[in-house]
Amino acid sequence: MRKFLWLLILVAFSKLSIAQSRDFEMADSLGKTIIEYFKTNQFQKISDARDTIYLNSYNAITFEGDWNELVGTYGKLESVRPIFYGNYQGSHFISYKLSFESLPYVLNLGFNPENKIVMISFLQAHKVYVSPDYVDVSKFSERHFKLNNGIFELPALFTAPNSPGKHPLVIILPESGPTDRDGSYGENRPYRDLANAMASNGYCTFRYDKRSLHYQNILLTAKNAYENYTCREEYLDDLYKAMDTLLTFSEVDPARIYLLGHGQGGMLLPLVAKERKEVKGIAMLGSNYKRMQEMMMDQYDYLSYVTPNKKDEFMEEKEKALYSMNKKLNPLTEHYKMPYEVQATYWIWLNKYPHVEIAKKLKKPILIMHGDRDYQVNMENLAGWKKDLGKQPNVTIKNYPKLNHLFYSGGAESTYSEYFMIGNIPDYVIKDLMDWLSAN
Repeated sequence: MRKFLWLLILVAFSKLSIAQSRDFEMADSLGKTIIEYFKTNQFQKISDARDTIYLNSYNAITFEGDWNELVGTYGKLESVRPIFYGNYQGSHFISYKLSFESLPYVLNLGFNPENKIVMISFLQAHKVYVSPDYVDVSKFSERHFKLNNGIFELPALFTAPNSPGKHPLVIILPESGPTDRDGSYGENRPYRDLANAMASNGYCTFRYDKRSLHYQNILLTAKNAYENYTCREEYLDDLYKAMDTLLTFSEVDPARIYLLGHGQGGMLLPLVAKERKEVKGIAMLGSNYKRMQEMMMDQYDYLSYVTPNKKDEFMEEKEKALYSMNKKLNPLTEHYKMPYEVQATYWIWLNKYPHVEIAKKLKKPILIMHGDRDYQVNMENLAGWKKDLGKQPNVTIKNYPKLNHLFYSGGAESTYSEYFMIGNIPDYVIKDLMDWLSAN
Protein backbone atom coordinates (compact mmCIF):
# COMPACT_ATOMS: atom_id res chain seq x y z
CA MET A 1 0.00 0.00 0.00
CA ARG A 2 1.21 3.50 -0.69
CA LYS A 3 2.18 5.41 2.42
CA PHE A 4 1.58 9.10 2.02
CA LEU A 5 3.02 11.74 4.31
CA TRP A 6 0.70 13.64 6.62
CA LEU A 7 0.86 17.37 5.91
CA LEU A 8 2.12 19.38 8.88
CA ILE A 9 0.44 22.73 9.19
CA LEU A 10 2.12 25.40 11.31
CA VAL A 11 0.85 28.90 10.58
CA ALA A 12 1.15 32.30 12.19
CA PHE A 13 -1.61 33.47 14.51
CA SER A 14 -2.21 36.56 12.38
CA LYS A 15 -3.12 34.34 9.40
CA LEU A 16 -5.27 31.79 11.20
CA SER A 17 -8.97 32.22 11.91
CA ILE A 18 -10.76 30.37 14.70
CA ALA A 19 -12.52 27.26 13.44
CA GLN A 20 -16.13 27.53 14.49
CA SER A 21 -18.51 24.60 14.88
CA ARG A 22 -19.92 25.11 11.40
CA ASP A 23 -16.43 24.77 9.90
CA PHE A 24 -15.90 21.45 11.63
CA GLU A 25 -19.34 20.28 10.56
CA MET A 26 -18.51 21.16 6.96
CA ALA A 27 -15.21 19.26 7.07
CA ASP A 28 -16.77 16.32 8.90
CA SER A 29 -19.54 16.09 6.31
CA LEU A 30 -17.01 16.08 3.48
CA GLY A 31 -14.80 13.57 5.27
CA LYS A 32 -17.56 11.13 6.10
CA THR A 33 -18.80 11.29 2.53
CA ILE A 34 -15.38 10.14 1.33
CA ILE A 35 -15.33 7.37 3.94
CA GLU A 36 -18.77 6.24 2.78
CA TYR A 37 -17.49 6.14 -0.81
CA PHE A 38 -14.67 3.86 0.36
CA LYS A 39 -17.07 1.62 2.29
CA THR A 40 -19.45 1.28 -0.67
CA ASN A 41 -16.68 0.84 -3.27
CA GLN A 42 -17.53 4.07 -5.10
CA PHE A 43 -13.90 4.79 -5.93
CA GLN A 44 -14.64 6.81 -9.05
CA LYS A 45 -16.55 9.32 -6.93
CA ILE A 46 -13.46 9.75 -4.74
CA SER A 47 -11.40 10.27 -7.87
CA ASP A 48 -13.92 12.85 -9.13
CA ALA A 49 -13.60 14.72 -5.82
CA ARG A 50 -9.84 15.27 -6.24
CA ASP A 51 -8.11 18.55 -6.91
CA THR A 52 -6.09 17.20 -9.82
CA ILE A 53 -3.37 19.84 -9.44
CA TYR A 54 -2.35 18.26 -6.13
CA LEU A 55 -3.47 14.66 -6.68
CA ASN A 56 -2.93 14.09 -10.38
CA SER A 57 -1.31 10.69 -9.82
CA TYR A 58 -4.30 9.38 -7.85
CA ASN A 59 -7.31 7.76 -9.49
CA ALA A 60 -10.10 5.28 -8.85
CA ILE A 61 -7.73 2.35 -9.37
CA THR A 62 -5.24 3.49 -6.73
CA PHE A 63 -8.01 4.22 -4.22
CA GLU A 64 -9.57 0.81 -4.85
CA GLY A 65 -6.23 -0.95 -4.41
CA ASP A 66 -5.43 0.79 -1.15
CA TRP A 67 -8.88 0.17 0.34
CA ASN A 68 -9.05 -3.45 -0.69
CA GLU A 69 -5.65 -4.06 0.88
CA LEU A 70 -6.87 -2.48 4.12
CA VAL A 71 -10.11 -4.43 4.47
CA GLY A 72 -8.53 -7.58 3.09
CA THR A 73 -5.78 -7.46 5.72
CA TYR A 74 -7.56 -5.99 8.74
CA GLY A 75 -11.23 -6.86 8.24
CA LYS A 76 -14.31 -4.71 7.89
CA LEU A 77 -14.54 -1.14 9.12
CA GLU A 78 -16.32 -1.10 12.49
CA SER A 79 -16.22 2.53 13.66
CA VAL A 80 -15.08 6.02 12.68
CA ARG A 81 -14.02 8.86 15.00
CA PRO A 82 -12.66 12.32 14.12
CA ILE A 83 -9.36 12.96 15.93
CA PHE A 84 -8.10 16.22 14.39
CA TYR A 85 -9.52 19.30 12.69
CA GLY A 86 -7.87 22.44 11.37
CA ASN A 87 -8.91 25.30 9.08
CA TYR A 88 -6.43 27.42 7.14
CA GLN A 89 -7.48 30.14 4.69
CA GLY A 90 -10.69 28.35 3.86
CA SER A 91 -9.18 24.88 3.49
CA HIS A 92 -10.27 22.11 5.83
CA PHE A 93 -7.96 19.44 7.27
CA ILE A 94 -9.51 16.57 9.18
CA SER A 95 -8.30 13.19 10.44
CA TYR A 96 -10.25 10.10 11.48
CA LYS A 97 -9.45 7.01 13.45
CA LEU A 98 -10.78 4.11 11.41
CA SER A 99 -11.21 1.03 13.59
CA PHE A 100 -11.06 -2.14 11.51
CA GLU A 101 -11.67 -5.58 13.00
CA SER A 102 -8.01 -6.24 13.82
CA LEU A 103 -6.15 -2.91 13.63
CA PRO A 104 -7.00 0.81 13.63
CA TYR A 105 -5.79 3.19 10.93
CA VAL A 106 -5.74 6.97 10.61
CA LEU A 107 -7.21 8.62 7.53
CA ASN A 108 -5.99 12.18 6.87
CA LEU A 109 -7.97 14.37 4.49
CA GLY A 110 -7.58 17.92 3.21
CA PHE A 111 -10.17 19.91 1.25
CA ASN A 112 -9.62 23.20 -0.54
CA PRO A 113 -12.17 26.08 -0.48
CA GLU A 114 -13.92 24.46 -3.45
CA ASN A 115 -14.29 21.25 -1.35
CA LYS A 116 -11.94 19.30 -3.60
CA ILE A 117 -9.53 16.81 -2.00
CA VAL A 118 -5.98 18.18 -1.80
CA MET A 119 -4.59 15.54 0.55
CA ILE A 120 -5.41 11.95 1.43
CA SER A 121 -3.35 9.38 3.34
CA PHE A 122 -3.71 6.25 5.44
CA LEU A 123 -1.38 5.67 8.41
CA GLN A 124 -1.21 2.84 10.93
CA ALA A 125 -2.70 4.19 14.16
CA HIS A 126 -0.28 2.31 16.40
CA LYS A 127 2.65 4.15 14.79
CA VAL A 128 1.41 7.74 15.15
CA TYR A 129 -0.20 9.95 17.77
CA VAL A 130 -3.98 9.45 17.98
CA SER A 131 -6.07 11.63 20.26
CA PRO A 132 -7.84 9.64 23.00
CA ASP A 133 -11.57 9.04 23.19
CA TYR A 134 -12.07 11.77 25.79
CA VAL A 135 -11.03 14.42 23.23
CA ASP A 136 -13.85 15.82 21.07
CA VAL A 137 -12.27 17.86 18.27
CA SER A 138 -15.67 19.27 17.27
CA LYS A 139 -15.84 21.29 20.49
CA PHE A 140 -12.73 23.48 20.25
CA SER A 141 -10.49 25.40 17.87
CA GLU A 142 -6.71 25.86 17.69
CA ARG A 143 -4.54 28.90 17.00
CA HIS A 144 -0.87 28.50 16.18
CA PHE A 145 1.20 31.61 16.76
CA LYS A 146 4.50 32.91 18.08
CA LEU A 147 5.00 33.99 21.67
CA ASN A 148 7.22 37.06 21.26
CA ASN A 149 9.50 37.93 24.17
CA GLY A 150 12.40 40.10 23.12
CA ILE A 151 14.71 38.14 20.83
CA PHE A 152 12.82 34.93 21.52
CA GLU A 153 9.89 33.84 19.34
CA LEU A 154 8.43 30.63 20.70
CA PRO A 155 5.93 28.47 18.81
CA ALA A 156 2.75 28.30 20.87
CA LEU A 157 -0.74 26.85 20.66
CA PHE A 158 -3.94 28.32 22.08
CA THR A 159 -7.13 26.26 22.12
CA ALA A 160 -10.57 27.70 22.80
CA PRO A 161 -14.05 26.15 23.06
CA ASN A 162 -16.29 26.85 20.08
CA SER A 163 -19.08 27.97 22.39
CA PRO A 164 -19.48 31.76 22.76
CA GLY A 165 -18.43 33.80 25.78
CA LYS A 166 -15.46 33.81 28.11
CA HIS A 167 -13.92 30.61 29.40
CA PRO A 168 -11.46 29.63 32.13
CA LEU A 169 -7.86 29.27 30.97
CA VAL A 170 -5.28 26.61 31.85
CA ILE A 171 -1.63 27.28 30.96
CA ILE A 172 0.66 24.26 30.77
CA LEU A 173 4.20 24.73 32.07
CA PRO A 174 6.53 21.99 30.76
CA GLU A 175 9.12 19.85 32.48
CA SER A 176 12.89 20.39 32.52
CA GLY A 177 15.05 20.35 29.41
CA PRO A 178 14.33 21.51 25.84
CA THR A 179 10.66 20.50 25.91
CA ASP A 180 8.13 21.29 23.19
CA ARG A 181 4.51 22.37 23.57
CA ASP A 182 3.24 18.76 23.44
CA GLY A 183 5.78 17.28 25.87
CA SER A 184 6.74 14.96 23.01
CA TYR A 185 8.46 11.63 23.43
CA GLY A 186 8.51 9.97 20.03
CA GLU A 187 4.86 9.90 18.95
CA ASN A 188 3.54 10.47 22.49
CA ARG A 189 2.00 13.88 23.22
CA PRO A 190 0.98 14.02 26.91
CA TYR A 191 0.49 17.81 26.98
CA ARG A 192 -1.71 17.60 23.90
CA ASP A 193 -3.79 14.95 25.66
CA LEU A 194 -4.23 17.27 28.63
CA ALA A 195 -4.85 20.46 26.65
CA ASN A 196 -7.39 18.97 24.25
CA ALA A 197 -9.18 17.11 27.03
CA MET A 198 -9.66 20.38 28.89
CA ALA A 199 -10.64 22.20 25.69
CA SER A 200 -13.25 19.50 25.07
CA ASN A 201 -14.70 20.35 28.48
CA GLY A 202 -15.01 24.11 28.06
CA TYR A 203 -11.53 25.40 29.02
CA CYS A 204 -9.15 27.52 27.01
CA THR A 205 -5.64 26.12 27.10
CA PHE A 206 -2.19 27.42 26.22
CA ARG A 207 1.12 25.64 25.74
CA TYR A 208 4.40 26.64 24.13
CA ASP A 209 7.89 25.47 23.23
CA LYS A 210 10.63 26.37 25.71
CA ARG A 211 13.32 28.72 24.47
CA SER A 212 15.96 26.04 25.10
CA LEU A 213 14.41 24.02 22.25
CA HIS A 214 14.97 26.65 19.55
CA TYR A 215 17.65 29.03 20.80
CA GLN A 216 20.46 26.79 21.94
CA ASN A 217 23.09 28.85 20.13
CA ILE A 218 22.01 32.06 21.87
CA LEU A 219 21.89 30.30 25.22
CA LEU A 220 25.31 28.74 24.59
CA THR A 221 26.80 32.17 23.84
CA ALA A 222 25.36 33.53 27.09
CA LYS A 223 26.67 30.49 28.93
CA ASN A 224 30.18 30.91 27.55
CA ALA A 225 30.09 34.52 28.74
CA TYR A 226 29.00 33.34 32.22
CA GLU A 227 25.87 35.46 32.01
CA ASN A 228 23.20 34.98 34.64
CA TYR A 229 20.86 32.06 33.90
CA THR A 230 18.15 30.84 36.28
CA CYS A 231 14.62 29.43 36.17
CA ARG A 232 13.41 32.96 35.51
CA GLU A 233 15.26 33.05 32.22
CA GLU A 234 14.38 29.45 31.39
CA TYR A 235 10.72 29.55 32.42
CA LEU A 236 9.18 32.51 34.18
CA ASP A 237 10.03 35.37 31.83
CA ASP A 238 8.26 33.64 28.94
CA LEU A 239 5.40 32.40 31.12
CA TYR A 240 4.67 35.90 32.43
CA LYS A 241 4.82 37.34 28.93
CA ALA A 242 2.33 34.68 27.83
CA MET A 243 0.01 35.46 30.74
CA ASP A 244 0.04 39.17 29.94
CA THR A 245 -0.85 38.37 26.33
CA LEU A 246 -3.53 35.80 27.10
CA LEU A 247 -5.35 38.10 29.50
CA THR A 248 -6.20 40.29 26.48
CA PHE A 249 -7.89 37.45 24.57
CA SER A 250 -11.65 37.85 24.27
CA GLU A 251 -12.25 34.14 24.95
CA VAL A 252 -10.40 34.18 28.29
CA ASP A 253 -12.06 34.85 31.63
CA PRO A 254 -9.38 36.75 33.60
CA ALA A 255 -10.97 35.70 36.90
CA ARG A 256 -10.38 31.99 36.18
CA ILE A 257 -6.71 31.46 35.34
CA TYR A 258 -5.14 28.12 36.29
CA LEU A 259 -1.66 26.75 35.81
CA LEU A 260 -0.73 23.11 35.23
CA GLY A 261 2.93 22.24 35.61
CA HIS A 262 4.72 19.00 34.88
CA GLY A 263 7.93 18.01 36.65
CA GLN A 264 10.12 21.06 37.19
CA GLY A 265 7.38 23.21 35.68
CA GLY A 266 5.12 22.12 38.53
CA MET A 267 7.81 22.80 41.13
CA LEU A 268 7.86 26.46 40.01
CA LEU A 269 4.09 26.96 40.27
CA PRO A 270 3.98 27.91 43.96
CA LEU A 271 6.25 30.87 43.15
CA VAL A 272 4.10 31.83 40.16
CA ALA A 273 0.93 31.65 42.26
CA LYS A 274 2.61 33.90 44.82
CA GLU A 275 3.85 36.46 42.29
CA ARG A 276 0.81 36.58 40.00
CA LYS A 277 -2.40 37.41 41.80
CA GLU A 278 -4.56 36.47 38.80
CA VAL A 279 -3.68 32.78 39.22
CA LYS A 280 -6.67 31.08 40.81
CA GLY A 281 -5.20 27.60 41.31
CA ILE A 282 -2.26 25.37 40.42
CA ALA A 283 -1.99 21.69 39.42
CA MET A 284 1.39 20.02 39.95
CA LEU A 285 1.93 16.78 38.00
CA GLY A 286 4.94 14.62 38.84
CA SER A 287 6.59 17.53 40.64
CA ASN A 288 9.40 17.16 43.14
CA TYR A 289 9.09 17.83 46.85
CA LYS A 290 12.80 17.31 47.35
CA ARG A 291 15.35 19.78 46.09
CA MET A 292 16.00 19.40 42.38
CA GLN A 293 19.51 18.02 42.84
CA GLU A 294 18.38 15.53 45.49
CA MET A 295 15.79 14.23 43.08
CA MET A 296 18.45 13.98 40.37
CA MET A 297 20.68 11.92 42.65
CA ASP A 298 17.78 9.55 43.32
CA GLN A 299 17.36 9.19 39.56
CA TYR A 300 21.01 8.30 39.07
CA ASP A 301 20.83 5.66 41.79
CA TYR A 302 17.78 4.13 40.13
CA LEU A 303 19.27 4.27 36.64
CA SER A 304 22.47 2.65 37.91
CA TYR A 305 20.31 -0.19 39.21
CA VAL A 306 18.31 -0.77 36.01
CA THR A 307 21.26 -0.13 33.63
CA PRO A 308 24.35 -1.20 35.58
CA ASN A 309 26.60 -0.96 32.52
CA LYS A 310 26.31 2.84 32.78
CA LYS A 311 26.81 3.07 36.52
CA ASP A 312 30.14 4.93 36.32
CA GLU A 313 28.59 7.58 34.08
CA PHE A 314 25.60 8.01 36.39
CA MET A 315 27.75 8.21 39.51
CA GLU A 316 29.81 10.97 37.90
CA GLU A 317 26.63 12.94 37.25
CA LYS A 318 25.48 12.26 40.80
CA GLU A 319 28.68 13.83 42.12
CA LYS A 320 28.02 16.93 40.03
CA ALA A 321 24.49 17.19 41.44
CA LEU A 322 25.84 16.92 44.97
CA TYR A 323 28.52 19.54 44.30
CA SER A 324 25.94 21.97 42.89
CA MET A 325 24.14 21.99 46.26
CA ASN A 326 27.12 23.64 47.97
CA LYS A 327 25.88 26.82 49.67
CA LYS A 328 29.16 28.54 48.80
CA LEU A 329 28.89 27.76 45.11
CA ASN A 330 30.55 30.47 43.01
CA PRO A 331 28.65 31.92 40.02
CA LEU A 332 31.87 31.57 38.00
CA THR A 333 32.34 27.88 38.77
CA GLU A 334 33.43 26.07 35.61
CA HIS A 335 30.51 24.63 33.69
CA TYR A 336 31.96 21.14 33.42
CA LYS A 337 31.60 20.76 37.18
CA MET A 338 27.85 21.41 37.07
CA PRO A 339 24.96 19.03 36.23
CA TYR A 340 24.44 18.94 32.46
CA GLU A 341 27.12 21.68 32.36
CA VAL A 342 24.45 24.29 33.09
CA GLN A 343 26.01 27.40 34.63
CA ALA A 344 26.32 27.69 38.39
CA THR A 345 23.89 30.62 38.66
CA TYR A 346 21.08 28.20 37.77
CA TRP A 347 21.83 25.92 40.71
CA ILE A 348 22.45 28.81 43.10
CA TRP A 349 18.95 30.08 42.31
CA LEU A 350 17.43 26.63 42.86
CA ASN A 351 19.31 26.24 46.16
CA LYS A 352 17.60 29.39 47.42
CA TYR A 353 14.11 28.60 46.07
CA PRO A 354 11.88 27.42 48.98
CA HIS A 355 9.14 25.87 46.87
CA VAL A 356 7.68 23.76 49.68
CA GLU A 357 7.54 26.65 52.14
CA ILE A 358 5.83 28.86 49.57
CA ALA A 359 3.32 26.10 48.77
CA LYS A 360 2.52 25.64 52.47
CA LYS A 361 1.59 29.32 52.78
CA LEU A 362 -0.58 29.48 49.69
CA LYS A 363 -4.33 29.75 50.19
CA LYS A 364 -5.15 29.09 46.55
CA PRO A 365 -6.33 25.63 45.45
CA ILE A 366 -3.49 23.16 44.81
CA LEU A 367 -3.77 19.81 43.05
CA ILE A 368 -0.85 17.37 43.36
CA MET A 369 -0.93 14.35 41.03
CA HIS A 370 1.70 11.63 41.12
CA GLY A 371 2.42 8.35 39.32
CA ASP A 372 3.69 5.62 41.66
CA ARG A 373 5.97 4.27 38.90
CA ASP A 374 7.65 7.65 38.40
CA TYR A 375 11.38 6.99 38.76
CA GLN A 376 12.26 10.61 37.96
CA VAL A 377 10.24 11.93 40.89
CA ASN A 378 10.02 8.96 43.20
CA MET A 379 7.51 8.15 45.94
CA GLU A 380 9.57 9.87 48.61
CA ASN A 381 8.50 13.13 46.99
CA LEU A 382 4.84 12.19 47.21
CA ALA A 383 5.33 11.27 50.89
CA GLY A 384 6.83 14.71 51.49
CA TRP A 385 3.94 16.51 49.85
CA LYS A 386 1.46 14.47 51.89
CA LYS A 387 3.33 15.18 55.12
CA ASP A 388 3.56 18.93 54.66
CA LEU A 389 0.43 19.75 52.64
CA GLY A 390 -1.85 16.74 52.95
CA LYS A 391 -4.01 18.17 55.73
CA GLN A 392 -4.46 21.64 54.25
CA PRO A 393 -8.06 22.22 53.05
CA ASN A 394 -6.91 23.91 49.85
CA VAL A 395 -4.78 20.92 48.77
CA THR A 396 -5.94 17.83 46.85
CA ILE A 397 -3.52 14.93 46.37
CA LYS A 398 -4.02 12.07 43.90
CA ASN A 399 -1.65 9.21 43.16
CA TYR A 400 -1.88 6.45 40.56
CA PRO A 401 -0.24 3.02 41.06
CA LYS A 402 0.28 2.15 37.38
CA LEU A 403 1.49 5.48 36.01
CA ASN A 404 4.99 6.73 35.19
CA HIS A 405 6.38 10.26 34.97
CA LEU A 406 4.43 10.95 31.76
CA PHE A 407 1.25 9.68 33.45
CA TYR A 408 1.18 6.76 31.03
CA SER A 409 0.29 3.31 32.27
CA GLY A 410 2.63 0.34 32.62
CA GLY A 411 3.41 -2.68 34.75
CA ALA A 412 7.13 -3.34 35.14
CA GLU A 413 9.82 -1.08 36.53
CA SER A 414 9.72 2.18 34.63
CA THR A 415 12.60 3.14 32.32
CA TYR A 416 13.25 5.97 29.88
CA SER A 417 12.56 3.69 26.91
CA GLU A 418 9.00 3.19 28.18
CA TYR A 419 8.26 6.83 27.34
CA PHE A 420 8.35 5.92 23.64
CA MET A 421 5.70 3.20 23.82
CA ILE A 422 2.72 4.87 22.16
CA GLY A 423 -0.24 5.61 24.41
CA ASN A 424 -2.32 8.33 26.02
CA ILE A 425 -2.96 9.65 29.50
CA PRO A 426 -5.74 7.47 31.03
CA ASP A 427 -9.25 8.87 31.24
CA TYR A 428 -9.35 8.56 35.04
CA VAL A 429 -6.54 11.10 35.33
CA ILE A 430 -8.50 13.49 33.12
CA LYS A 431 -11.60 12.97 35.26
CA ASP A 432 -9.71 13.83 38.45
CA LEU A 433 -8.26 16.94 36.81
CA MET A 434 -11.63 18.10 35.49
CA ASP A 435 -13.33 17.42 38.85
CA TRP A 436 -10.73 19.59 40.58
CA LEU A 437 -11.00 22.40 38.04
CA SER A 438 -14.79 22.47 38.17
CA ALA A 439 -14.74 22.52 41.98
CA ASN A 440 -12.32 25.44 42.13
